[in-house]
Amino acid sequence: MDGRYRIGTEQIRLQAVTCHALDTGFDKLFNAETICEKSPSLSDSYDKLFATNVLSLAVSIRVSLNQDPEYRSVSSGVSACGLFDAGAPHRDGSFAVKDVCDKIIHADDIFKPIEPGVRGAGCRLRGTYRGKPWEFGLGVSIFCEYVLEWLDRIDSAARGKTE
Repeated sequence: MDGRYRIGTEQIRLQAVTCHALDTGFDKLFNAETICEKSPSLSDSYDKLFATNVLSLAVSIRVSLNQDPEYRSVSSGVSACGLFDAGAPHRDGSFAVKDVCDKIIHADDIFKPIEPGVRGAGCRLRGTYRGKPWEFGLGVSIFCEYVLEWLDRIDSAARGKTE
């Protein structure tokens, strides 16, 4: 093996759909009437499943799509999916898919806070960089929708090259 991983766009698409479903399903499980008890065990299990899937998506994007120009583009529109606690990595407040993936991969904690009555809340990522704590608010559904659109553009361009 030459050290280059290639995860196909279809697998990344499946991961994005899974993360989107986990994000949107959160409100039905934790902020609506259900028959199950909203126990700490349920919350912990959800957070682990959610974090594992979001991390898997970020790693797949990083190892497979990091050569695509849109991966580093700050004008891609992905900036609508999150909020950096100390400002975005670029002076104009924008950020790229690379920046989101880096935060996900380097986070010490990824979770959805349970806020009664709040629907559609983003997840929180926390970590440290050079001894300083950071936090990033991520709208996983919005990020996944952006990724799904991006994958469609990649696949469309690839089909155009083979025709």
